[in-house]
Amino acid sequence: MAQGLNKAFFGLPLATLQELQNDFLACLKTIAIAGASYSIAGRSFTRANLAEVSQTIKEIQAAIESATGTRTKKYIPTFPTQRP
Repeated sequence: MAQGLNKAFFGLPLATLQELQNDFLACLKTIAIAGASYSIAGRSFTRANLAEVSQTIKEIQAAIESATGTRTKKYIPTFPTQRP
């Protein structure tokens, strides 16, 4: 799992995750274009927390990828700095 992501959305049904993803993408679009506020499930978002909306979309996407088996892990190889 990518650094900074939490598992709040993991384990939710795929249909729920996809619905949430659509809602948060609409929220992001509204805030980015109009600079307006937007509400989802009683929470209000504004341009000031555009980063929070973007982070939530990443978390939902990670949960969707995990639920569908399409999530890939990224490995960064490390190499010794000195030769034997």
